[in-house]
Amino acid sequence: MPMNALKISLIIVASLLLLSGAGYLYASSGVKSKSGYAKLVTPQGPSVNTLISVNIGPGGVAPTRWLAGKIMEASDSEHEVPAIVAKRLLNQLEGLQLRVYEVSGNRQSFDNAIAESVTLLKQKSWETMATIRDGDEHIVVMHTGDDEHINGVSIMVSTRDKAVFVNLIGPFDPQSIADAVGQIK
Repeated sequence: MPMNALKISLIIVASLLLLSGAGYLYASSGVKSKSGYAKLVTPQGPSVNTLISVNIGPGGVAPTRWLAGKIMEASDSEHEVPAIVAKRLLNQLEGLQLRVYEVSGNRQSFDNAIAESVTLLKQKSWETMATIRDGDEHIVVMHTGDDEHINGVSIMVSTRDKAVFVNLIGPFDPQSIADAVGQIK
């Protein structure tokens, strides 16, 4: 189940965020200066309900790796391949943006934010890796970088109930990213 792997990854990241507390300012510093940072459009509207909004910069990556590794070690064996891919990405991670929203009758706001984010990222030389429309799910995966390193990956997901905007900041090995995108499809 590709969406299950994404959901598990998001649950892991959300758990990490709960531990940030007073160290959040230190942990998030420097993330915007990285070349893989993506300025993603924030959905607008009176009923936009943000469930999670966090930035983790270079200072917060080490604790994030440790906690995610511990959670993956404790997970069921049925998630071995996605866990291996996630662990490989975590080892290369230098920063993260995560925003999770509740979608309640305002789906168009989120689809518009995805479309605007795609336009802005393309203007900054980001490329689309995958666009998936499957039933009620809309997923767009974009990246920036070159043949040797991918500096950033942005994943934007919109469903009937939730919308998720993720920006992974590297540099990443292109094969690690290809494997991760392969898990989404």
